[in-house]
Amino acid sequence: MPSNGGHTSPVATSTTQSVYIRVAQVNVLPIPDPATNPPLTPTSGHLYLIEGTIDAIGRYAGATVDWLVKVAHLICDPRGGGRLYTHPGDSSDWYDLDRTPSWHEVVQGDPLLPAIYEFVPTAPIFLSKISRRHMHSATTEGSQSSAATFREEIGQREGGRCPVTRAPAPLTGSHLIPKRMGSDGARDVVARFCGETAALGIHRFHPKLGILLFYTLDPLVDNFALGFYHVTGDTYLLHNFDTVPDRTLIGTPPGCFPGDHLTPPLHLFSVTLSVHNPNISLPPVGVFDWHYLQCVIRMFGTKEYNDVLNIVFHALPFKTGDDSDDDSGDDSVSDNGGLEPPYPSYPLDRLLEEQWKRQKEIEHRKEVVRWSAGVPSGI
Repeated sequence: MPSNGGHTSPVATSTTQSVYIRVAQVNVLPIPDPATNPPLTPTSGHLYLIEGTIDAIGRYAGATVDWLVKVAHLICDPRGGGRLYTHPGDSSDWYDLDRTPSWHEVVQGDPLLPAIYEFVPTAPIFLSKISRRHMHSATTEGSQSSAATFREEIGQREGGRCPVTRAPAPLTGSHLIPKRMGSDGARDVVARFCGETAALGIHRFHPKLGILLFYTLDPLVDNFALGFYHVTGDTYLLHNFDTVPDRTLIGTPPGCFPGDHLTPPLHLFSVTLSVHNPNISLPPVGVFDWHYLQCVIRMFGTKEYNDVLNIVFHALPFKTGDDSDDDSGDDSVSDNGGLEPPYPSYPLDRLLEEQWKRQKEIEHRKEVVRWSAGVPSGI
């Protein structure tokens, strides 16, 4: 008889049609925070990390467990070992119970089934932290030169075209690691997902943290609604996590523009990145993986995972400006790391800014119509 591990949550009626990733609490290290006392490490029970119906998970995973294996590693140990196990029988029989020797390891190519999958690390682990988008990031006056350099460098690397649509304009420099996390946050991500050596010299405007995209795709990347799932080499599959599941390749809902029914769907579109300036490297796979994980957590992350103490990256608050050249989004922070609180004329400036942005949107939509009308059906 399996033993109860101390987890007392009720079993949902839909358990038998759901997919879960969990880890034993005893294997999870508390995330330190210098401002608080170290939390105690639970010694029993399980932490459920990912939950979704078999159909919802299958939209991204396909028919095998490969996606689950990757996501479990990205959450628990991006560059380390660890294995994934699942159980015999129904998941409702095991939801509150410990893993036993009757569980078996899953390997790539195994069929995806509605079940509980438990990640078993080789040593206690820290969970990957979560980035929450509280507001659109902004580039302040003090960091405009860095933003311009970022935009110029990724533009040179991508040959001045969006690698997804191949459009030359209008383009935006999208940040895979949000500026709001600051340079320290960016280095932490790169160190965890790519290695300590790769993190040397990284800052929030480093070209290895961004990609040039057609401007309608940028908000999806910024909101963790469009992810790049690594396949091999520099080839990725686009996964649409947005609430509009059938967006076109240019990021818009179908029917927005004349002729867009001829445009391929965004979801599962294959993209192979290339370098046009050998002096400017592409983002490492680990950077794309981190961004992809945030997309997964946004859609499938459990409340338990989101409520782990200190699990959220620190983000500096206040939006006090708009970045017209570079970007995708973040909270406005000066380059010296200081906060920029609202000033007396802030409401008026925001009103003028919104009026300017609406005019810019009208001009962009006209460009999209002109470009979309010429998109061949086979791109």
